[in-house]
Amino acid sequence: MGPDMKRFDAADLPERVDVLIIGGGVTGASAARDAALRGLSTVLVERDDFASGTSSRSSKLIHGGLRYLQTYQFRMVHESVREREVMMRIAPHLADLQPFLYLLYRGYPEGKALLNLGLTCYDAFSRAPLNRWHRMLGRAAVLRREPHLNPAGLAGAGLYHDAMTDDARLVIDVLESAARAGALLANHSEAVGLVHERGRVAGAEVADRITGAQTVIRARTVVNAAGPWVDRVLGLGAPVPHPTLRPTKGVHIVLSAKDFPLRTAVFLRSPSDDRVVWPTPTADGRHVYVGTTDTAFDGSLDDVVADEQDIAYLLEVANHTLPGARVGTEHLVGSWAGLRPVIAPPPGTSNSDASREHTITEGTGGLITAAGGKLTTARIMGRQIIDHVVAQLAREHGVRSVPASTTDQVPISGGDPADRFRARRALQPVAATQAERWLRRYGGNADRVASAGAHEPIPGTDLTDAEIRYAIEHEMAMTIADVLVRRTGSFYWSADGDDAAIGHVSGVLADHHGYSPDVRATQEIDYRGWVARNRGHRIGT
Repeated sequence: MGPDMKRFDAADLPERVDVLIIGGGVTGASAARDAALRGLSTVLVERDDFASGTSSRSSKLIHGGLRYLQTYQFRMVHESVREREVMMRIAPHLADLQPFLYLLYRGYPEGKALLNLGLTCYDAFSRAPLNRWHRMLGRAAVLRREPHLNPAGLAGAGLYHDAMTDDARLVIDVLESAARAGALLANHSEAVGLVHERGRVAGAEVADRITGAQTVIRARTVVNAAGPWVDRVLGLGAPVPHPTLRPTKGVHIVLSAKDFPLRTAVFLRSPSDDRVVWPTPTADGRHVYVGTTDTAFDGSLDDVVADEQDIAYLLEVANHTLPGARVGTEHLVGSWAGLRPVIAPPPGTSNSDASREHTITEGTGGLITAAGGKLTTARIMGRQIIDHVVAQLAREHGVRSVPASTTDQVPISGGDPADRFRARRALQPVAATQAERWLRRYGGNADRVASAGAHEPIPGTDLTDAEIRYAIEHEMAMTIADVLVRRTGSFYWSADGDDAAIGHVSGVLADHHGYSPDVRATQEIDYRGWVARNRGHRIGT
């Protein structure tokens, strides 16, 4: 199994490591796993919690980006659908293949012939088995499958497959894999300055935001994988005259399936601006989330929430999709908002048409900066980052004979079929619905979750003491939000953010980490405030 994730301290650090990665989202996590599996000594630091930025606020899909065929981004779609197949192999518990309907209404620019051609390319790029290739459906067949859909002008649909995921859990399991391969990790640890030696970037000054301790980490190579914050990290070394990114905001709203009875994820066009949007049922069938917006963002990168305009836009989409639902703000379970780290495009390019490609550059002093990209292709981006690291290590430090990447072959934590089989057998005493939920979330680690604590749900929630203790004792959860937003994900699907579990979570955190009553109270206030700010109409009620 290897060691659990744990925050390193100064005593754990060697005098100098091969690579220091700044940023604990999916890009940094993927690079850390790749580096550690190649035998490079690796440290990763994250200012907040792992996946706390973009990587826990995506559309929660591992997909090829069918809509990018419309802008002729064929290479990216090809790479993405192939990567979907890789993720289904190395992370089967977090790459859940599901049917999708790409709806066609009169007046849509694609039409049946063009959509059929696009889906044929999509299937061919992925090399998926023939039984997963798409089918074109007529109007009657679509309505038989989803009788509540808007029938006005409906011409048919393409039925195809893509994968759903829990984005934050994916990051956690990738990082656990990196830790098992020897990487040292620290969340809530901010790079506050870069270390320079002989004109080269040779490490970073890091401040622990939990304890206040300061540490200098020296490294042969340093990678800036801070997502929307890459320009902030670049600014630690020198002023940034031209921003690398033009972040855009993506918002999703959550509805109960009782209020919005949709069983199959659908792609269609917004009635207000013709953008492609997608209402998506959750795997357990209890909720539907509707997204996403794509708007220019010039606010604080540290304060991204849905506003009234975002919510109104997505409610219009929802009511256009299922007119009989008549959903309003009173039906919202919640919302989430995040920033896409989009490379600044040429002038005149719309947000929706901006490329999701990524770049890896080496700046003055040797700082390697990875910008752009998306969740689906993060493993490839991580491999390419470490290829760049390896080249720099050879050029600058004479390091040779670093093995090639194996991340497309080695399962991530929880993804090994043998571990999943063992876990399923170990979970036989656990209630069947609970066991299946844990297997879907934790894969081959589900038996470790079951052994961490009690299995009975905390009253008023679906959460158990076992999940909470596992998050805190084995997955480096340091705050209530770490547990409820990113380790268990319950924040997203509960109208009150699982308020009934807050006291239990803060108690286990205090016991495990030695937090004072003041720290415990502050964390409770902070988490409840975060829930309120992502519940729109519920603020102040």
